[in-house]
Amino acid sequence: MEKIKHISGDLKDWILQTVNNGAAPEAIVNAMVIKGFDEVFALRTILRIIGNQSIETKDKQIPYLHEVPDIGQKGNTLYTSDREIKVLSRVEHPFILHLDNVLSMEECDELINLSMGRLEPSHVIDASTGEEVAVSGRTSKGMYYTIRENSLVWKIEQIIAELTNYPIEQGEGLQVLHYKIGEEYKPHFDYFPSGQIKAEKGGQRIGTFLIYLNDVSSGGETVFPKAGVSIVPKKGSAVYFHYGNSKGQVDRFSLHTSVPVTQGEKWVATKWIRQRKIY
Repeated sequence: MEKIKHISGDLKDWILQTVNNGAAPEAIVNAMVIKGFDEVFALRTILRIIGNQSIETKDKQIPYLHEVPDIGQKGNTLYTSDREIKVLSRVEHPFILHLDNVLSMEECDELINLSMGRLEPSHVIDASTGEEVAVSGRTSKGMYYTIRENSLVWKIEQIIAELTNYPIEQGEGLQVLHYKIGEEYKPHFDYFPSGQIKAEKGGQRIGTFLIYLNDVSSGGETVFPKAGVSIVPKKGSAVYFHYGNSKGQVDRFSLHTSVPVTQGEKWVATKWIRQRKIY
């Protein structure tokens, strides 16, 4: 059966409404594919629509208010209690900081070894139900650690806390992801749709600290399409991007993707930071 490669005005209006309600882009693409749309067409359609959107109100559009997080005010060399970390590059809008030598080679290898026996297929949060579901746009495997689960995890959490000035308890448990050849995570936001924010669980996500645990032979870049930024995985390096401000707004320019691995494999560790401590 030939895949659909056009949208009606009604469908465009529905996509616009769904995007403005905070739905995850990959979930919308997945729904369109199920309905018979060509996947590449659906993805390009969502990217085009998101690229033209700002935060909607009843009266007017309010642009995102950019605020520099603490980590962005520390200069080009960052320090923790046991290491010196160099800033490789910086983007203001959206705020993206690329860091070198966040973890040692030995720390990366140890975290991979601790994680590989606990991997399960990755999920996303469904925009309508709030439940974790599998979607075609996310094909990696992953696992979560609890806060301070072991000495290495605690050490990594302390490094992130010292760099960002957010306490460990203001972040979710460390997640480790593994991508094999062809696996990817299509364009998405890390923040939650407005209807899924729970105050007792720390509120909205405001920042992501992503650490690369190995070198990838080819592919696997982290791409921010609206910013024109592509970060090549390098073992021990990291990227921090910030997308939530003090006004409760979220930055749609933080849209990002993990492109398919074309040679080798990719391991990353992720720490999501919330508005408040998680109880």
